[in-house]
Amino acid sequence: MSKPSPTPQTPQTSKSATVKVFLALMAVLLLLFLFANRQSLFNNDSDGETTSGRKMQSEPIINDPNPEVTQESGKRQALNQKGSQLLEAGKFDEAITTFTELVNTKENDAAAHHNLGIAYTKKQDYPNAILQFTKAIEIDPKFEAAIYSLGITYEENNNRTKALETFNQLLKVNPAEKRALLRVGIIYDAQNKFDDAIKAYEKAVAADPGYYIAWFNMGNTYLQQKFYDKAISSYESAIKANPNYANPYVNMAHCYMSKGDNTKAQELFKKAVQLDPSLKAMPLK
Repeated sequence: MSKPSPTPQTPQTSKSATVKVFLALMAVLLLLFLFANRQSLFNNDSDGETTSGRKMQSEPIINDPNPEVTQESGKRQALNQKGSQLLEAGKFDEAITTFTELVNTKENDAAAHHNLGIAYTKKQDYPNAILQFTKAIEIDPKFEAAIYSLGITYEENNNRTKALETFNQLLKVNPAEKRALLRVGIIYDAQNKFDDAIKAYEKAVAADPGYYIAWFNMGNTYLQQKFYDKAISSYESAIKANPNYANPYVNMAHCYMSKGDNTKAQELFKKAVQLDPSLKAMPLK
């Protein structure tokens, strides 16, 4: 008995098979793209600050807002300026020496202690930085810059408990301090306290609806919980506030891919790469 001849493949069937292969290949490439850029997912950023990579910044050097017109005040202003220039030049030890001299000219000057603390943070001498920021706050309990710098220093030193306590202290002084609210949200995220993180981010964007980093972080928190629609909404708000910020496009693409919409995911990946060409897929081997 002869074997039946195989059914000839029509051009339409062949075309359909080619499309399926193409779509499967694109899905693989998307997965590779996500893998290559997975550092963008759940990456909690803030204004020039982040918990994963770039160094977080404390408050800048504070100048005396009401300098007295005396020979002594002129000397103090000169020391403050010199210390700032040394910091900018990366001469941290010399800056510490200069700001120490500034502190010694007037012991109860909160701004001088704050600036000395900044110099210590540049050298990553966190215990001395904490000592100086604490002294500044003792002199002026409502010194927002010093409280924020102290919180950042605790966070840099991996003491989230003290950092959270300090940022909450700042929020008692200024409940609408959006950067403190952002840091609180990031700490809660790290502790998997997602509801508390969302509340903090919501307060941050209520204080500043254009605070795109807080919108982005809110989206990340929803994404971690696989609340894709809420995550997409948050990322869209981040993009509305800053259309040139690439990270929300990447993470939103992940949401659409998880929802099975690869076409939309491809569109978003393409936009992300246009904004940030450093986002590249892993090479095929």
